[in-house]
Amino acid sequence: MTKNTSLQGSRSSSREFLFFTTDTTTHTDYTDDASSADLNRLEKEFPNMPVGSSFIRTAMARLESNPAKFAAMVVRIDSRPRPEPEETPAAETGGENSENKQTALLLDVAKALHDACEGIGVMGLLTREIFACLFPETDEKQCPQIADNIRKNLALRRPESLTVGIASYPFLHFSRERILENACKALEHAAFLGPGGTAFFDSVSLNISGDRLYQEGNIHGAIAEFKTALLIDPANVNVHNSLGVCYGVRGEFEEALEKFEIAMRLDPTEMMAIYNAGLVNMFRGKQKKALEYFLRAESLGEEVFEVAFQLGRLYAETGAAEKGKHFLEKAVRLRPESGPALRYLGECYASLNMSADALRAYKKAVRLNPFDAASLSAIGYLFDVQGENPEIATVFCQHSVEISPENGLFRHRLGLLYLKQNRLDDALKEFMKALELGHHDSIQLIEDIQTRRTAAAS
Repeated sequence: MTKNTSLQGSRSSSREFLFFTTDTTTHTDYTDDASSADLNRLEKEFPNMPVGSSFIRTAMARLESNPAKFAAMVVRIDSRPRPEPEETPAAETGGENSENKQTALLLDVAKALHDACEGIGVMGLLTREIFACLFPETDEKQCPQIADNIRKNLALRRPESLTVGIASYPFLHFSRERILENACKALEHAAFLGPGGTAFFDSVSLNISGDRLYQEGNIHGAIAEFKTALLIDPANVNVHNSLGVCYGVRGEFEEALEKFEIAMRLDPTEMMAIYNAGLVNMFRGKQKKALEYFLRAESLGEEVFEVAFQLGRLYAETGAAEKGKHFLEKAVRLRPESGPALRYLGECYASLNMSADALRAYKKAVRLNPFDAASLSAIGYLFDVQGENPEIATVFCQHSVEISPENGLFRHRLGLLYLKQNRLDDALKEFMKALELGHHDSIQLIEDIQTRRTAAAS
């Protein structure tokens, strides 16, 4: 299917999954949102044309006597005149204002549909921008010619383009009542292809519909759409990947990995599925396996921020700072506004004793996110190492502890600064808390402070 290179995150720790995404804005809720003026004019021109939800009832009633086969077509006006903020009324200008132009556009589209559909189908208005037609005893193979006739009829009147979605009955397990809904999903599909396009309801339509549900947070609904898409086209790589992402978001990693592996078998160069399989393994604590997948994704030659970032992150966390630096510098080049990439890059620089570079990276991370506790703590620590004003270094470390009080390393660093300032009580408090949080490097310092106190008391 057609791929979209934009990458969309999810809503959880699975934020970094790569997902097929779209930007369609088609409305398919069957609301009666045409204005009173529009409806009055349409009623005069087409007194028998139903509008909104009444169209669905009328169309379905007409099909009661002939349910064996029919096709549904929805037609969207790609653009329409919009009112200006302070538009002069038409009566004062002797011409048409934008509201009248909108009504005229609806009338012309309705006439184009009427001329093409007369005698073979029932026509209605679903929303201000979407018309619908049902054609008894017609299958989807005949609909493209009807759509062409509609466009030709409109072209005789005005230049606006129309996007068309088509679905037919019978199809798979869908009831007759669902076919108009399927045509609207095909319309979303056509809108994704660009203005003036035509699309048939298929697995791609369901993938796009599932993506929309996913973006809305309806993961259960998205899974249902993707599963249905696979009934239509079991070999659709993007659908397998999309379904895997949904399982990953729900923490069902075995199921997610199974879908990603199917996608990779179908297309060994499918970068999104390879990357996502690496991410699942990383979430499961299988760092070595995750690294293999990320390197495989990197080897495809496509420059993708997420791949470079995860490689750099894994190398940084496993002590391979030089390799981590290479990939994180690439990640920052691809997305300079990524605070996490800058923070991990700072860690690599610090591990390689590149303190000035580390400070620059951490400071950029903090500018992007003033509540980045790890970068704040690292800045305070590096200021101290470089002999900067200890009070400034302490402020950074204090701020990091205020943001993340349960981080033992941050408390340990703050304790070191207090110790250098001979603030033994404050230092001991931070070291004790750091030890409680599992930072065992604080043990010796606690003992040293207690020894000093005993010596002073004696």
